[in-house]
Amino acid sequence: MPITEFGCSNIKPGTDPLDETTHEGKVLAEAWKSVTQHSNGPYRGYYGVEVEDPSKLWCFFDFESVQDHENFAKTFGGEAAKDLPNILHSPEFNGKHLSLNSYPPTALQSPVTEILLAYFAPPTPQHQKDAATSKLSQFATNALHKCPDVHAVNFGWTIEDDIPVRGGSVDGQKGSILVALIGWPSVEAHMEFR
Repeated sequence: MPITEFGCSNIKPGTDPLDETTHEGKVLAEAWKSVTQHSNGPYRGYYGVEVEDPSKLWCFFDFESVQDHENFAKTFGGEAAKDLPNILHSPEFNGKHLSLNSYPPTALQSPVTEILLAYFAPPTPQHQKDAATSKLSQFATNALHKCPDVHAVNFGWTIEDDIPVRGGSVDGQKGSILVALIGWPSVEAHMEFR
């Protein structure tokens, strides 16, 4: 089953890993190149920083299966990521997996991707997941798909249910996540839609 591995890490203060003319930019570019060009690596990869909090770096990688990702991580991932601790610290979560409603996640190919996260305490019964997915699907159909600026909408559940809740009020709070990826042409287009 095709999956998308994803993670969110904190960028070390005073660094700009998106500027390839800087040392940290070269570190990220080299790690990215080594991962995405490896014969057993992901089919596609995407990364970017949050508009709301530019200290957060998000990465997404498309693999044929969780097993393919885990095999790649064991055989090559450590080598590819060896210099990343020089520019990143204390990941919020890494190496988690999404099963999305469509593959590949075309929303990630947009200039701007809105990431919606809805956390659910484990264990989340399948009927609750189905109900939440249905509501999100209705929102996509009745609102997002009617907006001419929306490039694509992909959504689905994390395979894992042990993902730390971002900004959770209880330390150590974890759950599974219903994730929506919404592709926009710009931040301004998204804000106008709101």
